[in-house]
Amino acid sequence: MHVVHPTNDPSLVSYHRPELVSLLPGLELALDCWNLLDTDGRGSSKAKYLLQEPAEPKSAYTARLHRSTYTPIFRDSIRAYAGLLSRFQLADPPPSMEEHATNVDLQGSSVNSFWNRCDEFAIRDGGVFVMVDIMPGTDLENTNFLDEQKDGRHPYLILIERKDVINWSVEYKNGREYIRHATIRQVKSVPNPKGYGCTLEPYYYVVKPGSVEEFVLRKEDGKWVQVRTDIVQTSVPIVPIVWYGASTSRFAQGDLPMNGLAELSIQHYQMRSDLTELLHKCAMPVPVRKGAPTGPDGRPAPLILGPNTAVDLPAEGGEFNFAEPSGKSIERHQAEVEHVEGLMDRSGLNFLYGANIKTATEANLRASQVASQVASLVRNKVSSFNSVMKLWAAYAGELGSLTPESGIALNDSLINRPIDPSGIAQLVNLYNANLISNTTVLNELQRGGVLDPDLIIDEEVSRIEKEKAKAEAKAAAMAPPNPLPGTASADVAPARKRSPKSVGKTAPVTQDPLGKP
Repeated sequence: MHVVHPTNDPSLVSYHRPELVSLLPGLELALDCWNLLDTDGRGSSKAKYLLQEPAEPKSAYTARLHRSTYTPIFRDSIRAYAGLLSRFQLADPPPSMEEHATNVDLQGSSVNSFWNRCDEFAIRDGGVFVMVDIMPGTDLENTNFLDEQKDGRHPYLILIERKDVINWSVEYKNGREYIRHATIRQVKSVPNPKGYGCTLEPYYYVVKPGSVEEFVLRKEDGKWVQVRTDIVQTSVPIVPIVWYGASTSRFAQGDLPMNGLAELSIQHYQMRSDLTELLHKCAMPVPVRKGAPTGPDGRPAPLILGPNTAVDLPAEGGEFNFAEPSGKSIERHQAEVEHVEGLMDRSGLNFLYGANIKTATEANLRASQVASQVASLVRNKVSSFNSVMKLWAAYAGELGSLTPESGIALNDSLINRPIDPSGIAQLVNLYNANLISNTTVLNELQRGGVLDPDLIIDEEVSRIEKEKAKAEAKAAAMAPPNPLPGTASADVAPARKRSPKSVGKTAPVTQDPLGKP
């Protein structure tokens, strides 16, 4: 929905921060590429990036738009990035969060699915906002934590796109960043009083420490006037909004990391459209007739091509053939399209999921670049999730249940270089030589992609020790008993050879381990 409210008037709640205004064109481009140029439905964004040529008929332009297709490399690359961040587990969460882990946003999204969408929007827009709220109660003045548990109330998460937080202010105390206020724009579906339909109206929410105010803008006497329609008190003394940035942790700061790929996607779309139009016009050879006979009206007879037809030509000077394009222009267009696709491949993650064949050296170099970017995202995600978990616990009255390890355990083994068979053999040899522990071997195998990333190493080591203890106990139980003290055995002491002097003498009687003479 296109909002027509003024964005440059600081006295109105619809005022936009200058940093956001400069990013709006890039955010719009990223959104269109994410939606495959179909943001408002029926290919509405195609005409935005594929303009009508001078003197081009409307019907021909419409047909050209329908023939043009957009390649979803931008969206696929973002989803590939987000997939690297999707393997995580909750670590010591608040009891209420663990209880409602399958529906953290009151819309049926689990913790993993909710944060997977956060990862996608953070990479696409350079950041995303996560707001923590609690279900409203019947009596906010007399509600305490016990009442919330009886009523089934619990906190929940709200995902807010970057373009919808239009204004904010921060301050720094002792080097820490505190949010003084944040203005959120939300489009609501309001019933139409004149009929059965609905209209979309923008609402503005000003979130401050301890309160949330709701505003609407109306036009009176040719001027925009803001009206406060509601105010709600919150139980936390801070603004419950967390910024999850792709490149920086400063509130609402950072650029668009995938903007270059979005621009290349549009360029690829335009060039593919030109190539498709060229092939469409040159697909059939053009018939050329020289010396066509004319009729009584002085005009040549119409040319009809098809089976069981013939062309009459004069005996002298008549000629008929098909003129075909030389193909130089088509070849050049195809080469340019392939060049742009190569640039898109370098900006995306095609080599990770096998779209193109790469050499081992090239794949390793690109994987190193991706690893550094994903590692930064991992750190930002862990920090943001920890802040969200603290806000959840504050709303639920469960701050005492948090521990220093509370947060998420995110496995980043997918961005590490896979270990080869020779590396596995080296680890085994080091372990057999008692130079490294079995815990280190398992950790390295997991980082190298040999073991399941979700495997918990400490639990596996504990199971190995238990199985080893059982095996030793079983072996000890199956071993033969030791000989009795003072007895001899062939296994313990070998029999003496008789010397010549002892021949004819009676040997002393001894007993074997079973007690038989």
